[in-house]
Amino acid sequence: MINDFRLSPHFKLCEFQCRCCGAVKLSPKLLDMLEELRAEWGAPLIVTSGFRCVPHNNAVGGALRSTHLDGRAADVFARPAAQLSLRRAAELIGFSEVICGGKRNYIHLAIERDASE
Repeated sequence: MINDFRLSPHFKLCEFQCRCCGAVKLSPKLLDMLEELRAEWGAPLIVTSGFRCVPHNNAVGGALRSTHLDGRAADVFARPAAQLSLRRAAELIGFSEVICGGKRNYIHLAIERDASE
């Protein structure tokens, strides 16, 4: 796998690539905040959706201006029983969007665009 290398202690680039085309965009700030959340949570965070190209975003019913389109969002696996506590931890760290997926077993985590972007 071409993007199978570590970006940080707990995440590889391939975890964030588009599932349909393999392209990847990733905000360094998102990666830093995911690492911080991983440390706070004390358990692995499994990325189920990172960057999405426009066709893939459309295919999965993503928002027209989804933060996945520019590498500012990741969905991570979370069973419904763990979502509330993971959401609280993510909000304390400062994620701008924290949306629980309920029975779909994920939490959407996103950050605001930096002024420098």
